[in-house]
Amino acid sequence: MRANSVLAKAIRFALIGGATTAALSTSVAIAAEDGAKVERIEVTGSRIKRTDLEGSSPVTTIDASQIEKTGELSITDVLRRSNLNSFGSFSERSGSSAQSQATINLRGAGSDRTLVLLNGKRMPGSPTLGGTAVNLNTIPTAAIERVEVLTDGASAVYGSDAVAGVVNIILKQGYEGLEVSATATQPTQDGGEEWKAHIVGGTVGEKGNVTFSFEHLNREIIYQRDRWFSSSTNVLAPKFDDTTGVSIYARNFLDMTTGGFQPLTACNNPKMVGGGHIYDAGSGDYVCGYDYTSEAADHAARSYTAGYVNGEYELSDEITFKGQGLFARNETFGRYAPAAGWFNVAPGQVDVQNYDAAGNMTGVNKNQNAGRVYYRFTDVGTRDANTIDYSTDIQLGLVGSHDSFGWDVTYHYNLAENSNYGTGYVHRPTVEKYVKDGIFNFGPEGNSASVIADMAHQTLKQDIMEFQSLNAGVNFEAIELPAGNIGWYVGAEALQYKYEANVDAQTAAGDVIGSSGNGSSGDRDVYAVFAESIIPVTEDLELNLAYRYDKYSDFGSATTPKVALRYQVIDGVVFRASWGQGFRAPSLSDLLAADAFSADTATDYHYCDVQGTPVAECKAKQYDVTRKANKELDPETSDFYNLGLVWDITDNLSTKVEYYNLKIDDVITFVSLDSLLKEEQKVGYGNLSRGEIVRAGNTADGKLLAATTPKANGNGFETSGIDFNITYSGFETAIGEFGTSYDLTYVLNYDEEEYFDGPVNDKIGRNGMPQIRFTWAIDWTYGEHSASIISQYIDSQAERTDPKTYQQIGHLTSQTTFDLSYAYNTSWNGKIGLGIRNLTNEDPVLNSDLEYDSSLYNLYGRTYTMTYTQKF
Repeated sequence: MRANSVLAKAIRFALIGGATTAALSTSVAIAAEDGAKVERIEVTGSRIKRTDLEGSSPVTTIDASQIEKTGELSITDVLRRSNLNSFGSFSERSGSSAQSQATINLRGAGSDRTLVLLNGKRMPGSPTLGGTAVNLNTIPTAAIERVEVLTDGASAVYGSDAVAGVVNIILKQGYEGLEVSATATQPTQDGGEEWKAHIVGGTVGEKGNVTFSFEHLNREIIYQRDRWFSSSTNVLAPKFDDTTGVSIYARNFLDMTTGGFQPLTACNNPKMVGGGHIYDAGSGDYVCGYDYTSEAADHAARSYTAGYVNGEYELSDEITFKGQGLFARNETFGRYAPAAGWFNVAPGQVDVQNYDAAGNMTGVNKNQNAGRVYYRFTDVGTRDANTIDYSTDIQLGLVGSHDSFGWDVTYHYNLAENSNYGTGYVHRPTVEKYVKDGIFNFGPEGNSASVIADMAHQTLKQDIMEFQSLNAGVNFEAIELPAGNIGWYVGAEALQYKYEANVDAQTAAGDVIGSSGNGSSGDRDVYAVFAESIIPVTEDLELNLAYRYDKYSDFGSATTPKVALRYQVIDGVVFRASWGQGFRAPSLSDLLAADAFSADTATDYHYCDVQGTPVAECKAKQYDVTRKANKELDPETSDFYNLGLVWDITDNLSTKVEYYNLKIDDVITFVSLDSLLKEEQKVGYGNLSRGEIVRAGNTADGKLLAATTPKANGNGFETSGIDFNITYSGFETAIGEFGTSYDLTYVLNYDEEEYFDGPVNDKIGRNGMPQIRFTWAIDWTYGEHSASIISQYIDSQAERTDPKTYQQIGHLTSQTTFDLSYAYNTSWNGKIGLGIRNLTNEDPVLNSDLEYDSSLYNLYGRTYTMTYTQKF
């Protein structure tokens, strides 16, 4: 066999595989004496245990010490920083039923195309997200040993959802001792303060071990008024479009015949902007406004408590029992401004103010036509949302071995019960009845307490996902080749999903102002068989084959193959390549969800053109949209291939380059309102192939009033890029030892349709799609002292895209942030940690409307951290 010792392999893995992280990189030495027996381990992306950890598929590892250096208190925030999370991912947002949720989105392909594993076993998607993506906020950070991120497709190994990659969160096992830790953070701007405490302990005996952890985290709310860019601006401007943070859902009337807006006399109210300031809204429309940023929050408050226990016991020399339990409670509080919505009025029911072409008020009269009142129910109070998510995850298994033969059986149970309780909402039929009967008071004095009580409505939304799986497999070596034996793993899985979404009856009926949603339920059974082999073709060339067949009870079946190879070019240089097919099954909510109301943001370029508004001044607005599921959806399919080169240049210097290409067909998507509008420009009003647009007067040039957007299988998209890493460690000086690591992702292309079944263009560089993200870390140690500085970069982007030429317009600047951390190990086995996140206090990158992409950027600003940890 080539002179490539276990020690060399272990060091190469530590430097390149294990220490190459998108959040922080530090050098780790894994030593083993030549000739010593090295335990085989399972690495994400393969079920076959092996000693060579640098395999045929790229795996990035983030361990507990690296998580600590970021200064982040949750694994969600650690992964969000990763350059592999190319276009950002969903984060906690105040006021909605999903305010407790956070996800990971590898390659910008969508969080529902990134499979999340817990100790190598599939985690079901969050019921709040329709079962399509895993809520990372259910994972206890203190219990994490490491996170392995596989950045090529793995459906042949793990099944559905592993299209863009796999995130395997590996929790502590076999821990011995006791650790107590507390952390507090203090942002320099208002809101967002955090504190966290945890205990980790364990004991190891002759035949088994037990590990446990308990942690609690608390994070304060951030209101929109707490940041200059999210609070309102220029509120007394003559023109509505010159303001930010102001809504026309105030006291305005929409004439359903003409499509024109007029202010109500009820605009003369102290809670409206300026006590009744009237804006020129363009196209002959005049409105009053409400400053929603004075009440609403951007980031929800969060309180998280979790317990974890893991144990194993040797039943015999060849059989081991393994079990673990994870129990989490995640509570959040968010706030929206008072309920805003419309209700119908008949002719002559409300007083409206009339204006001439010069903007002068010409008088007051009753509405002549039927219409809608766009109203802000300030008397009812703010809309407050409390979510309480309970998560239970239990895994029980048996693992056996005899010589080169092994087997395993695991039962996995997961129950997620997510509840959202809302106050401050309004019952539309009651309002309409009181308006019709003349009881509703539009005046400054408002409505009586009894009328307010009758209008007020409390919402309830409960989402439940129950998941069970039983999987079993055998691993063995068979068929001897000159370079060694072929390794095999053959297994089978049975999975069951039960999904239920419930809302209160009035919300389901669409009768609640300021709320939306509907109930649904369903279940599915999945059966799968799979096989994998590692073939030592020569001493230098290794071939990895995998194949899987999945049968779904509700839509059909899927077969997914994968082929990968690893070639040792010379000592220290490894070439690897992989190709695989993948699939993503439509979720139960994709197939079965009832119609749901949504307020979607879109840009109506056609209406702007009709009104003579230039493209650069045509702004996105919210419109009423009904979203529909589709029972006829097909699964998505994908092809993924990866080419990589790993080079140990010296004992201290290593680098790797990986090229990836991902192509997805039959993409499951809502046909967005923006997409419908673009198709309408091509085919004309009323001729859409899917969905519906409704305009005032039912005419092509009327104002957009509402739309229906269905789920559908689109044509798909293709993306490719390069991951690059270079790591240097062990640079010794008189003032300490230094190391550095640089990780970069460069997206070469992101080819996607401009609208459903429309032209395909490369969208990279557009708003929310940066071409480059990198992380550069420098580490220092000196005796009991250590420190790190981490620089993170997000590339610049275009602000908007021309709707006709698709040329990128405007410029959003790049962002570079710096994080500092320092730690001192005391003589009494304690550790003191200090840190500064976002040293230069960078704001999110803002567009011309002072809006930012919350998936890419956060609003915490400079934040000081302090941690004390004591080990016993």
